[in-house]
Amino acid sequence: MKKILIPVFIANAIPMSLVSNLATAEEDALELDKVTVTASRTAKEISEVTKTVSVITEADIEYYSQRNIRDLVRYEPGVSVAGLGRFGLGGFNIRGIGGDRVLTLVDGAPVADEFSFGPNLSARRNFVDLDSLKAVEIIRGPASSLYGSNAIGGLVTFVTKDPNDYLMVSEKSYYASIKSGFDTTDSNFSNTLTFATGNDTWQGMLLVTHRNGEEYETFFDNDNTTGPSRRSANPQDNTDLNIYSKLVFTPNDNHEFKLIAEQFEADSDTEVLSQAGTVVFGTVKTAVNANDTRDRTRLALQYNWNGDLAWADEANFNLYHQSSETEQKTTEDRISDAQRPEFRTRDSFYEQDNSGFRLNFVKNIEGNIGQQWVYGLDYDTTDAETLRTGNTINTATNEVIPEFSNFPTRDFPNSEYESYGLFVQNELSFLDGRFLLVPSLRYDSFELDPQADEIYLSGNTGSPTPAAYDESELSAKLGTIFSFNDQWSIFAQYAEGFKAPAIDAVNTGFTNFAGGYTTLPNPDLRPESSETLELGFRFKGERHQMEVSAYRNQYDDFIESLAFRGFNPQTGLLEFQARNLDEAEIDGFEIKGTWDMSDVFEGFRLQYAYANSNGEDETTGNPINSIQPESLVTGIGYDSPSGNWGAELIMTLTSKQDDIDDSGIQSSDPDDPPVAAFETPGYSLYDAVGYYRFSENLRLNWGLFNLGDKQYWRWNDVLLQPATSAQIPRLTQPGRNASVTIKYEF
Repeated sequence: MKKILIPVFIANAIPMSLVSNLATAEEDALELDKVTVTASRTAKEISEVTKTVSVITEADIEYYSQRNIRDLVRYEPGVSVAGLGRFGLGGFNIRGIGGDRVLTLVDGAPVADEFSFGPNLSARRNFVDLDSLKAVEIIRGPASSLYGSNAIGGLVTFVTKDPNDYLMVSEKSYYASIKSGFDTTDSNFSNTLTFATGNDTWQGMLLVTHRNGEEYETFFDNDNTTGPSRRSANPQDNTDLNIYSKLVFTPNDNHEFKLIAEQFEADSDTEVLSQAGTVVFGTVKTAVNANDTRDRTRLALQYNWNGDLAWADEANFNLYHQSSETEQKTTEDRISDAQRPEFRTRDSFYEQDNSGFRLNFVKNIEGNIGQQWVYGLDYDTTDAETLRTGNTINTATNEVIPEFSNFPTRDFPNSEYESYGLFVQNELSFLDGRFLLVPSLRYDSFELDPQADEIYLSGNTGSPTPAAYDESELSAKLGTIFSFNDQWSIFAQYAEGFKAPAIDAVNTGFTNFAGGYTTLPNPDLRPESSETLELGFRFKGERHQMEVSAYRNQYDDFIESLAFRGFNPQTGLLEFQARNLDEAEIDGFEIKGTWDMSDVFEGFRLQYAYANSNGEDETTGNPINSIQPESLVTGIGYDSPSGNWGAELIMTLTSKQDDIDDSGIQSSDPDDPPVAAFETPGYSLYDAVGYYRFSENLRLNWGLFNLGDKQYWRWNDVLLQPATSAQIPRLTQPGRNASVTIKYEF
C-alpha cells in the first residue's frame, strides 16, 4: 500500500499549488473558467463537463519554460511522459495507462503510433513542437464515446495557433515576434520566428522554430566511463526544425475556412558509449554510433459554420493528411570471438500515413428541458510500413559475412487500417440548468488489410500467412452534474473505452531459425475494453476554486504482444503470439485547486494538485508497473502591481515506488535466488520560475529547477530494473539546471 502524502503535507503546513494550469497575471480566468473544446466536442468551461480535464494555454507554456511534452506535464500529477537516452521521449501516461492507449491528436489528426522491434528500432510519438500551440487539453480516463479507439486511457489534444490570436492583441494589420532561449539540461539553443498578417476577410501566419542541443543530462554529467557502468548520458547532437503555416478565409460571420501546412523534422546523432566494450555471443562491440531522424508532414483543411437550421447551429469539418516517418541507423565496430574485425549496420524504418476527416454538428434546443445535441462522423485510414536492412562486413577483407537474419525484411506486412465512427451526445438541462444529464453513444467499425509483398515474404520465410482483421465496437457514456448553488456542484460519470488491436499485434512476422523461434499472427484478438466510474465535486468561488475526484477503471482483454505460446515439435521452433490478458483494475483520487490571494496578500496566488493511483492485475494479484508514484505539486506565486515582473516557488513531492511486480526480472530456474527490483526513492524538488517585462514589447522568462541539486529518479524512466543494474545511475534526472527565454514583439 502506498504511503499517503497528504498527512505529511498538512503536518508541515506547506502551501499547495497546481502550477501546470496556472493562470498568469495576464489571464483573469482561474482553472475552472478555462474553456475546453475536446471534452464535449463543443466549447465548454471546465466546470461544465462531467470528467476531469486540464487545459494548458500558450501563456502557461511560456511562463513555465515548457520546451517539450515532458516539460508540458512536469507539474501535472497523474500525467507523465517517459523517455531518456538515444530514442528520446515517448507518449503520455494518464492514470497509469500509456502508449497508444492514450489518443493524441493535433488539430484532430492522430499522432503516429509507437512501434518498437528489437534493440535498434523504437519509433515514438514526440512529433509536436510546443511553440506552434495555443492550447493543450488533457482528458483523464476513457473518451471512446466521442473519439473511438485508442482513447481507452485518455486523450491529449494539441490545438495550434491562429493568426487572429496575435492580430487581436497587436490591434494592427500585422504581428511579428522573435523568441530565443537556452536550456542547460541539454545545452539547447532555440529560436522561434512568428509572423501574422491580415484583415477581417483574409489572415495568414508563418511560424518557424529551430532547436539545437546535446544529450539530456543525468545527475552525473562528467563521467567519461564507457560500457554499461557509464553514469553520464551518451553524447548526442540534436536538431529540430518545425515550420507551421495557416491561411484563414472568413467571407462573412457564418463561414470560416482554414488551410494548414506543417513540416516537422528532427535529427539526432548519438555516440552510444554505454555499449562500447559489451560482449554478445563472444563478439566485442568496440564502438556503437547511431543516427535517428523523425519527420512529420501535415496538410489540413478546416471549415467552421454557424447559423440557425433545424438540425444544426454549428458545423465543423476537418479534412487532414499526415505522414510520419522514423528512421534509425546503427553502426557497430566489432571484434568477433575469432578476433576478426567487423563493421555491422542496422537500418530500421517505420512510416505511418493517416488520411481522414472529422465532421461535427451542434444543435441547441431551448425549452423546459434544454438540450444540446452533438453528433457526427469520423473517418480515418492508416497506412503503415516498416523496413529493416543491414549487413556485417569483415573490415580486413571487405567480404560480407553471412547472417542469420534475412535482409531486407519487414517486421509486419505493409498494412492498411480503415476505421469510421458514428457518435451522438445529448446534454439535457433541468432545474434552470442546475442539473445536467449527458448521455452519449458511439459505434466504431475498423478493418485491417495486410499486404504481404516480396520483401516481407522473402525476409520471413516459414512465417504464417498474414491475417486480415475486422471488428466493431459500441461505446457508451453517461455523465451528470448537479449544482447545489452558484459555488458548489457534484459530478459523476460512467464511461466505456476500447482499443482496437494494433497492426503489429495482429501480424508480427519474424522467424529466426538460428535462434529457434517464430512469431505468429492472431486474427482472433479481441479489442481491449474498459469501464470507468468517476465521482467528484467542485467549488467555484470568486477567488478560490477546487476540484476533488475519485475513480475506478476496470480493464479487460489487454493485449500482450509476443507472449510465449510454447514449443512446436513439427517446426522445432518456439512460438510467440499476441494474446488477450484477463482483467486489471486501477483506482485513485485527485485534488486540485487555485486561490487568488489578492484580498489578503496583494499580488499573491496559491494553487495545488495531488494524485494517487493504485493498480492490480486481477489474475496474478500483482501490481501494475505503469502506475506512477503518488505525487503532490505545490507553489506560491507573486505578480507585481505594475505587472512588469513576477515569480513563483514550486515544490514537487513524490513518494517512494515500492509497489512493483518484479516477476519480469526473476530467473526461470526456481532454485536461483530472487532478484530485487530497484525501488525509486521518494523525493522533494524545488523550482523557481518568473518573468520580467522590460517594455511593452520585450519580455524575459526564466526558470531554475532542482534548486537543491538533488539526485533522483522518475519511475516512468526506470520501470523494472534489477537493484544491482549498472545502468541505474544513467537513469537519473539532471541536477540543478536553468532555462531562459527572451521574446521581442514588433
